[in-house]
Amino acid sequence: MKTLPVLLVLSLAANAALLVVNPPGRTREAGRSESPAVAGGTAATFTAGDARPPSATGQSGAIAVALKAGDAEALRDELRAAGVDEEVIRAVVGASIWKRYSARFKEFQTSPDTKRAWWKNDEDVSWGGQTKEQRAALRALRAELKAEQERVLGQDPDAARMNPWMERQYGFASADKREALQQLEQDYNELGGELRRETRGFQTPEDAEKARFIQEEKRRDLAALLTPEELAEYDRRNSRTAQNLRWQMTQMDASEEEYLAIFELRKDFDERYADHDAYGNRVRAKTGDEDWKARREAEKALNDQLRQALGPERYQAYVYSNDNDYQQLRAATKRFGLTETTPNAVFALRDDAAKAATRIADDTALTAEQKRAEVKKLAEQARGRITGLLGADVARTYFDNNGASWVGQLENGTIVTFDEAGSQSHRRIEQPSRPARPPGAAK
Repeated sequence: MKTLPVLLVLSLAANAALLVVNPPGRTREAGRSESPAVAGGTAATFTAGDARPPSATGQSGAIAVALKAGDAEALRDELRAAGVDEEVIRAVVGASIWKRYSARFKEFQTSPDTKRAWWKNDEDVSWGGQTKEQRAALRALRAELKAEQERVLGQDPDAARMNPWMERQYGFASADKREALQQLEQDYNELGGELRRETRGFQTPEDAEKARFIQEEKRRDLAALLTPEELAEYDRRNSRTAQNLRWQMTQMDASEEEYLAIFELRKDFDERYADHDAYGNRVRAKTGDEDWKARREAEKALNDQLRQALGPERYQAYVYSNDNDYQQLRAATKRFGLTETTPNAVFALRDDAAKAATRIADDTALTAEQKRAEVKKLAEQARGRITGLLGADVARTYFDNNGASWVGQLENGTIVTFDEAGSQSHRRIEQPSRPARPPGAAK
């Protein structure tokens, strides 16, 4: 490196550090730009390996002059002439460009309303207190800043590394399409959120029609932007079904192959029967008994298809993964280092207890009082065995959090059984007969 005060470069890089991590032009809501050219300029193609411009000296004085003048191109050339690492140049020049825009960005910062009741939410304030027009102007300014950065520095080769979220969600698409997808998502998120705010939680059939129209328009825009293969990949990563499945797939530790099999079956069901969009807006009018029956039949067919696709053991893991009780047990197992099979062991106890309680309830040789006593004893045994599996302290917390609620119901004379899909049925041990009341006796 030629003569260049080390402290100068380090100071500039430090001041730009936050911008390197998350510059204003590289946020989740970064806007689109039609072209990297600004004010007639063209995208820079100069790289560290090119010959330096004849006017660049790489001397400290020339660097200082470029900094003071806010001349991003001259600063870039002088730093390159000085042999500065390209990543540092990008940080320093990026900070210089940002300085020119900072005052305009500050105009969008909202001041806190000191008269607002701090102990309540304000239903009329959202999106940081900005209006729809202000948010549109802010997106345009971000796009302008990004275009200027690319004009001077070219596209950031590390953009994907610097934004792993975009890579994860849109990694199947080209860089241009990723940005377009990000902008499209932001636009429709805003539309859905605005509708939710306008309805204030009281939605009319007309509101449901608006929400459905927004969904359909988004789908049309996606289909126009992406190829059919890209649209299918988008759905696997970003659809409502994908969002709903992620937690469940984590709980059952699903493989990619299992996820894709489940997704394809669930997506069709969700598209037909989902009542709300991602923002809580109703998209289907309340339906009658016939629709409810059709939904139940479709759900049964879905479960049969899932069982066939996954096999009995993994289908059971799929069902368990959506059960809050099972999720508690998995969390406790991980946190306290319990045996990996503990959650399944507790659920096996649950099913065994239900079968034993059913046999007691069907025993015609027992009176109602005897049946309830036997079922209560069965519940006490189950509680003890669960405590043995979890340990006294963990079990106490588990029960306090309403874990294994079927044990408490058994103690009170109610048998809870679960089918393969996780649905519950309740059976009450018959009540003892009561003596006839004398005429006129108080009830």
